[in-house]
Amino acid sequence: MKSTASFRTLLFVAGFVTITACAPQPVQRAPQPSQTRPTAALPETSARRSPQQQRVGDENHPKLLQRYGGVYDDPELTAYVNGLGRDLAAVSEQPNEKWTFTVLDNPTVNAFAIPGGYVYVTRGLVSLANSEAELAGVIGHEIGHVTAGHSSLRQERSTIAQGALLGALILGKVLGAGDDALRSGAQIGQAVAGGYLANYSRADELAADNLGIRYLARAGYDPYAQADFLESMGASQALDAKMTGRSYNPNATNFLASHPANGPRTRQAIAVAQNSGETIPAGAPRNRSSFLRVIDGITYGDSPEQGFVRGSNFSHPVLRFSYDSPRGFRILNSSAAVVAQGPNNARFVLDGGKNPQGDLTTYIRREWVPTIGQKYRVGRVRNVVSRPINGLEAASAEVPVQIGNQAFNALLVAIRLDGKLYRLTGLSPQGQNLIPAMRQAANTFRRLSVGEAARLKPQLLEVVTVRAGDTVESLARRMKVPGEFAIDRFRVLNALERGDRLTPGERVKVIR
Repeated sequence: MKSTASFRTLLFVAGFVTITACAPQPVQRAPQPSQTRPTAALPETSARRSPQQQRVGDENHPKLLQRYGGVYDDPELTAYVNGLGRDLAAVSEQPNEKWTFTVLDNPTVNAFAIPGGYVYVTRGLVSLANSEAELAGVIGHEIGHVTAGHSSLRQERSTIAQGALLGALILGKVLGAGDDALRSGAQIGQAVAGGYLANYSRADELAADNLGIRYLARAGYDPYAQADFLESMGASQALDAKMTGRSYNPNATNFLASHPANGPRTRQAIAVAQNSGETIPAGAPRNRSSFLRVIDGITYGDSPEQGFVRGSNFSHPVLRFSYDSPRGFRILNSSAAVVAQGPNNARFVLDGGKNPQGDLTTYIRREWVPTIGQKYRVGRVRNVVSRPINGLEAASAEVPVQIGNQAFNALLVAIRLDGKLYRLTGLSPQGQNLIPAMRQAANTFRRLSVGEAARLKPQLLEVVTVRAGDTVESLARRMKVPGEFAIDRFRVLNALERGDRLTPGERVKVIR
């Protein structure tokens, strides 16, 4: 959650775009002839953009920056990514057009492009990559979507399933956002969910694969790095599922069905490029050392301005508050709200609103609930209570809400802290009886002392040199991650398989 002077609720897209992967395939450096036979011609591209395409990008760039946490403040990394992007754009079909490459201050593993030559990668994605060539593979693929005009051609389609955008509207209304805020959020949500980040067809993705390989080859990178990065993404997805007790189905994820290709698709794209006369550099350097030098010390996970998720706890060192989510819920943090996802569409949401005048029970009865009722059917408000929470002025109520075909019991908790209004909304599917656990979680909301806030520091990605006697296990134990998952996280971060050993002198990433 962003620290702003006042919280005006923007829509929180509940299924926000996170880079996901289809089933990772082993990377084969010497493919069989049947695997290299091109099945597609080189895609059509344009050397010029229309004024409309450029205008779409120019208008939506600031909205996407707001939606994804803004630009990550690291001049060296910014210059590095810009240089890498420019080198790839220079060998594309649009070397003389405007290109903008942005590292977003967002911990998720994500990348996308919009018309007008705007290409975005998150610092979460940068942290997962293990070489410049892997990062170039992601950027080259996104450049391919722009030069082929995919985003412009498919603006009527949705990147996120329509149900996810509906989920955002539901949350926006249940949280009580006013019409102006909803319209503002909808513009951002539609930019994200409605075509600028298009849900590309398989043909579009194969075209972007082919173009990305073309640019990688022309820029002198090892194109097989694309497939290696995909394997890291698949491993990261599987670990995230394991940490939250969810099953992981790589075929059910939605981005690298759509993004830098898996092993077979990479090999096919390389074959297409070779067939067109491109020279594929054999054993090209991946520039791992220079890449690790640049990313050493970047923020890992949430930043202080967004607040920190630590297991089931969310703490904001700038706004100086902390609370716990219900047990078994997974917290997702955004610039607009903090959402803890539970079973069967259960949600526990923190956001902020305009601080009302007067009693908070009156605010709940006369403003919050009626706003919900403008869109959804609500029942009788009950259990209205005005009671301090850890010394803070607070009030709560419960109300049944019908959202689509699903009935919920909603817990509404309003809290004042330092002249700001914070709202905790619990949505418990009827029959689940989660309201007591949600109320208990709301009662953990408290002010942080100056000292407590000062002790909250972001996690950093640190690059260390392996010394004699260091092992995967010994280095993992020193990381600031949950102990039971530290070894798995270390392996994922460094693209290590089970059984892989470390060599003294090599450089690896750790979380400190």
